[in-house]
Amino acid sequence: MKKQYQLIIGFLTASVLSVISHAETVFDRETVSVIQERIYERKHEIGFTVGNIPDDDYYEVYPIGVGYTYHFNKNVAWEVGRAQYMVNQEKELKSKLETQFSVTPENFDQLTYMAHTTFILKPTYGKDAIWDRGIINHEGFFALGAGIANYEREYSFGEPTSETVFSVTAGMGRRYFLSKKFALLLEVKSYTNFKDTKTETNVYLGAGISYRFNFSDRISAVREKTDSVYRYLEDEEE
Repeated sequence: MKKQYQLIIGFLTASVLSVISHAETVFDRETVSVIQERIYERKHEIGFTVGNIPDDDYYEVYPIGVGYTYHFNKNVAWEVGRAQYMVNQEKELKSKLETQFSVTPENFDQLTYMAHTTFILKPTYGKDAIWDRGIINHEGFFALGAGIANYEREYSFGEPTSETVFSVTAGMGRRYFLSKKFALLLEVKSYTNFKDTKTETNVYLGAGISYRFNFSDRISAVREKTDSVYRYLEDEEE
C-alpha cells in the first residue's frame, strides 16, 4: 500500500512539473503582437515657452520664447525656429561684490536674446491614468540644434558693447497632449555659446504650451471611437 502511495505521489509530481515547464515555455515564446499607434498627430505646431537659466554667474535669466515646429512623421520633427528674449534680474552676488567688497569685475556679460533651429527625434510614446478618471497621452523627445546668442557686455568703465555669437543647443523633454490641438511641453536643455573671450555653457529649464494643427483634415491621424483599442479615450469630434 505504501508503495502505491509513493507511485501516485510521484505521478502527480511529474504531472505538475510537466505543466509548469510547458507554461514557462509558452510564456518565454510570447511576443507583443499589437502596439498602439500614436494619436493626436499634427503637422504644424506653434509654441510659447518660458523658462529659467539658473547657473548664470551674475543674473537670474528668464527666457520667454515663441517657435514653430514642423512634424514630418511620428518620429521626426524640425523646430524651424525658436526666438527667445531674456528677462534678466541681478543676483545678490553681483551687488555684494560691488557694495560690500568693493570689487568690480572688468565686465559683466548679460544674455539678451537667442534664436535656434533644432532637429527633434521622438522615440517614445505612452499614456498615464490620472486618478483613474482620465488618460493623458505623451511623447518623449531629444533635440539638437544651432543658432545665435546675443550678449550685452557692461564694463566697469566706458560704454556697454554688444556681441552676437554662434550657439549650440542639446536637450530632451516630454510633450503632454491636453487635447487634439493643445499640448504641454516640459524640457531640459544646455546652451553652449562660443564667445570671443571664452565658451560658456548654461542649463535651461523650460515649460510651454503649444497649438497643433493641420492645414487639411485629410492628413489628420486620429483614431475612430469604434476601434476597441481607443474607445476609452473618449475623443471628441473635430
